[in-house]
Amino acid sequence: MNRTKFAALILAVALASACASLQVGTIKPNVAATNEIVMTPELKGLLASNPKPKIVIRIPNPPANVTEADRFNSYINVIEKTFVQKGFTVRDRALLENLMRSGNPDYKSIKEKTDTDLIIDILALNFDKTVAVRTFFNKTTQKEEPFATNATYIVCAVVSLECRVTIVDRGQLGGLFTLRTSPADLNEYQFYVDGFRQKMAWFDQVSSGMFPVLSLTIAQENTRLDLTQVLTGRLIEEFAGAGR
Repeated sequence: MNRTKFAALILAVALASACASLQVGTIKPNVAATNEIVMTPELKGLLASNPKPKIVIRIPNPPANVTEADRFNSYINVIEKTFVQKGFTVRDRALLENLMRSGNPDYKSIKEKTDTDLIIDILALNFDKTVAVRTFFNKTTQKEEPFATNATYIVCAVVSLECRVTIVDRGQLGGLFTLRTSPADLNEYQFYVDGFRQKMAWFDQVSSGMFPVLSLTIAQENTRLDLTQVLTGRLIEEFAGAGR
């Protein structure tokens, strides 16, 4: 057997071995570890004495485009609904909006006319960020493992919610929150990894081939709504933790 044939045989055996040792992976990017949370002692004190204060949601900079505004409003509806489901009293945001349009009311007037304790300003709700995930949970070995090289990774979508909390009767900033989540917090996305940990394929796309880079995107509007609910739940958890 000449060298060329021998090398081809070795390569074929190696490739066959890699295909035979396909392993199953999933990702846990833990983007919540990058959350940014600032709460004043005054807000913590209010939440300690009143764990479920009356709130009103405000959108300081709503989208100008009508279609985008309607979509954004659906996310705000999810935020309000989640607070209600957790036992909070949620004031009608239209009441606050009308009050603000009528002039420049002070916080004492806002307190009297809306009967609310906290204003939660939604500063941003972003679905366009991503993170490169370079490790995976190997379900075959039950271990967190790195991909073989920096050229192999999964581009994972990240959703972030930025909000500001104002204590109404003080007219005082109570907290700033930037909370993050990803589709991997909602569902388990499984993929095949080759024996070299260099190429992958989603379970339902393995027939299309294996690649060094995969993308986990947010393809459905329902997923956006669900992730908005996840982030709201985490904001509520922060409120609950501050009150303990």
